[in-house]
Amino acid sequence: MGERHYLVGTAGHVDHGKTQLIHALSGMETDRLKEEKQRGISIELGFAHMTMPSGRQVGIVDVPGHERFVRQMLAGASGMDVVLLVIAADEGIMPQTQEHLDILTLLGIPRGIVVINKVDLVDEEWLELIEEEIREELNDTAFQKAPICRVSALTSEGILNLRQVIDGLLSEVEGKKATGPIRMPLDRVFSIQGFGTVVTGTLHSGTVKLGQELAIEPTHIITKVRSLQVHKNKVNSAEAGQRVAINLTGVDVAEVERGSVLVMPNAFKVGKILDLKVLNLFSSNKPIIQRQRVRFHLGTTEILGRIHLLEQEELVPGQEGFAQILLEEPVVAVPGDRFVLRFYSPAHTIAGGKVLGVAEFKRKRFKENVLAQMKMKDQGDPLDLLEKEMIEPRTDKDLAARLHVSSEELEESLISLEQLGRMEIWMEDETKLYWGKATAELWRSKLIDTVKSYEKVNPLRRGISREELKTRLGISWTHRRWQTILEQGSIRGFYNISGSKVQTNEGAEIPANILKRLEALRVKWQNVALMPPDLAMTAEECAIPKSEAPEYAQYLCETGEWVHIDQFYYSQKELAKAQKLLTEFLKEHGEIGVADARETWGTSRKYAVPLLEFFDNQRLTKRSGDKRRLY
Repeated sequence: MGERHYLVGTAGHVDHGKTQLIHALSGMETDRLKEEKQRGISIELGFAHMTMPSGRQVGIVDVPGHERFVRQMLAGASGMDVVLLVIAADEGIMPQTQEHLDILTLLGIPRGIVVINKVDLVDEEWLELIEEEIREELNDTAFQKAPICRVSALTSEGILNLRQVIDGLLSEVEGKKATGPIRMPLDRVFSIQGFGTVVTGTLHSGTVKLGQELAIEPTHIITKVRSLQVHKNKVNSAEAGQRVAINLTGVDVAEVERGSVLVMPNAFKVGKILDLKVLNLFSSNKPIIQRQRVRFHLGTTEILGRIHLLEQEELVPGQEGFAQILLEEPVVAVPGDRFVLRFYSPAHTIAGGKVLGVAEFKRKRFKENVLAQMKMKDQGDPLDLLEKEMIEPRTDKDLAARLHVSSEELEESLISLEQLGRMEIWMEDETKLYWGKATAELWRSKLIDTVKSYEKVNPLRRGISREELKTRLGISWTHRRWQTILEQGSIRGFYNISGSKVQTNEGAEIPANILKRLEALRVKWQNVALMPPDLAMTAEECAIPKSEAPEYAQYLCETGEWVHIDQFYYSQKELAKAQKLLTEFLKEHGEIGVADARETWGTSRKYAVPLLEFFDNQRLTKRSGDKRRLY
């Protein structure tokens, strides 16, 4: 597993000390615009990085707190692993603190820390009152159980403890997906003389490499990576979770707007209609009505659109429901993405929720089948749901029927699963079969363990029969699908198939005592020419139980040493001699009878007749009356 990458961000009311706090934590200045420095507030997103006590490398996003700059705050919150809710000790929770808190709750930020800043400005009694008030205000929010840290960004009081608390929370964070298709919402776009267009953002998934071809969506501009920087250091590649600056070729800065997304070409769907699950905030105080115009925020994107409610006439405060958003411009969206809705005018946060997918058309309201599909999508990541249906190889038609989705929606998910390495494709004649990779690997492991156990108990049987293996594995597939998957697994090298039997690639390990008996049996057949002895009696002379004698003989037949003809077992070497003598006789005399064959082979009629019939079956000879001729 590669190194994990983390992103910590700030939220809170204007002038509560977010930027100064980041400087105290990292030693870096995030205000970079002249206007920001003059006014003492952040207007654009600022970025820094630091090394935690554990050695973790962490990126930091400083987001604006002023109401006018909530759009930038929304862009910055996208992709955060831990957020610091900064509250000034001398003021407590303010209006913008509350809106930031609503936004963080709607975006599903998994972990947070309440940072009471400016403790140097108040006494202990006031600090106790403020902390109690904050805890009460945070009830029923995402920060209800968040740790509280008291600090002074100015004097550095409590900063060391805050770093340790952040580090502890980051230890619980799962790494972002460095595999799979690249997706990076762009929060800055600018030009550097001599280099051209540069874009920055937090890489949500995938790994970007030098020279790689990418697309800027939703305008589908194809470009290439000229150079990469992470924390101002040039790198050859960047992974999910990292803050990245990318110098792009073949694209002008005027063509790229903030809110665009840098992606692997053709990996993500772009559309103007999205399926949603929407929560109207208790604090909004107003219902969301059908076709209401709203500001839709997703990642770094802000687009105007109208709400299309699917199961309510109106969505009252505190209520959840399924809906669509009919956007005025296309957007890149992935199922599971979190979004925020703000009133068109005056702009303030009213709702948010989860993207369920990009839709091809506006859905009909109050329809049971439509709501059933939406509920199915809401149950989890659609890719996870699809993977759960791939517990065995299935066709796309079967999967579409099980998931109640269209072929187009299914195809998109199948492509994503394949790119993520979570699916295997098998073939049944010309039909593709889709199988979850984890389930397929588990199934193969079980199959190989079953074959291995069988070989250990029955070392001479050279594998287990296909039908017995099917029974032991409890397979309920059709006979055709079972044989198809079994044979393709052998072709792919997972195990070996020999005739009707399945073997491990290593084959059975034959115990020394059995090898000794086999060798004794071989010796008995060395000087018998074409008059082999009785198997049962000879096996007993070799210390082989009478009941096990056929198994020993079958092993020698399967290894090509013996051939079973009638009730006799012939040495393959002696049989080859017999064939040669027979062929030479027929070429010279044209035909042969039983008496001639007996004399040619130096054997008796008891053995000669079965041998002649064997060569008839092999189409070496053809019987005509009592005689044989070459076929």
